[in-house]
Amino acid sequence: MAHWRDTYRPARFFFLDVRAGVIVLLTLLWIRPWTLVLAAASVALAWYLERLGLNPPGAWRALRSYLAGKDRPALPFHKIRRPVDFGRRRMAWEKPAPKGDHYIRPLPKQK
Repeated sequence: MAHWRDTYRPARFFFLDVRAGVIVLLTLLWIRPWTLVLAAASVALAWYLERLGLNPPGAWRALRSYLAGKDRPALPFHKIRRPVDFGRRRMAWEKPAPKGDHYIRPLPKQK
């Protein structure tokens, strides 16, 4: 009988994580050459990932992190507020915009 402290350990089928063994079970239900190759490849991949110290959920997280890249903003793209140009028009008493090369003039010092 198993001890209570073994309840958190991952379920294993011989040397393989059970989540990776599901493909082996599906191969046994529908035996075809391509399913045998798929099962062998998935067992080899699961064994390699376990040698690296990753279980299947950890491998998915690592893949997702790799695909997301280094720039991960705190907000989703559609919630990021972008700068808006409201098309400010000059008032009648303001000087017209300069023609030709545009440059930024410093503001005059207020007294």
